[in-house]
Amino acid sequence: MSIRQYELTDVEAIATVYRDAILEIGCNFYSPRQVKTWSSFAGNLETFREKLQQGLTLIAVEDEKIIAFGQLHPKDRIAFLYTVKRYARRGYATLIYQKLEEEAIAQGVKYLRTEASRVAKFFFLKQGFEIIEPEIVVRQGTEFERFRMQKKV
Repeated sequence: MSIRQYELTDVEAIATVYRDAILEIGCNFYSPRQVKTWSSFAGNLETFREKLQQGLTLIAVEDEKIIAFGQLHPKDRIAFLYTVKRYARRGYATLIYQKLEEEAIAQGVKYLRTEASRVAKFFFLKQGFEIIEPEIVVRQGTEFERFRMQKKV
């Protein structure tokens, strides 16, 4: 396994990782309508590419395939952290997260924050985050519960 920075040519593979994680893992925590709406975000590759170019986006590569990614944007916020189901629970997200946290600390950040899905909430609790509050967001007319979380670093 290797971890490297995102490159513009990675967008399609990362969109596949994003959709796979939501469709295969998120379906255990959200309704079919929510999953469809959530996974559709990566459908517009140009918009998705613009998001991935912000901040620091890292990817995990195994056997020349992108299998996980995460993003620090802005310097105190974990914006994305997804792994394809086949490689879930093998430490890829943890390794990416650790590198993003190291970068945040190097930039002088005292607290990291994120908005975690019902799926990711457990991962972030394991990393030392605390739930600040649950919140409901609306995407394309569909409501989602997520959790504002924070960690002192």
